[in-house]
Amino acid sequence: MERSYESMMILKAGLPDKENEEVFQKIIKRVEGLKGKVSFSKIWAKEKNFFYPIKGSGSDRKNHFKGCYWIVDFKLDTVSLDGLKETIRLEERILRNLIIKKDELIK
Repeated sequence: MERSYESMMILKAGLPDKENEEVFQKIIKRVEGLKGKVSFSKIWAKEKNFFYPIKGSGSDRKNHFKGCYWIVDFKLDTVSLDGLKETIRLEERILRNLIIKKDELIK
């Protein structure tokens, strides 16, 4: 069953625009590769300060004090969602992410 989702991702601050765009395109192509559809994608804040430091993952174990917030709305089959989550988890330039199911309009 296809559902609507919204995701907020925090990318490392200080990355060149080319690298940010690379990450965005990678995630968008993964959604489309899983037979989904991206309806909205926008950078919410470029260099936003955190209230507390976020420790990097993988080989990057330093604390991060700023990040680039990216919002993306998409439709995806519920079975395919795990494939997207795995792609996001393996991307080291993404510090944190959150995917929520969007409720349909109440009539």
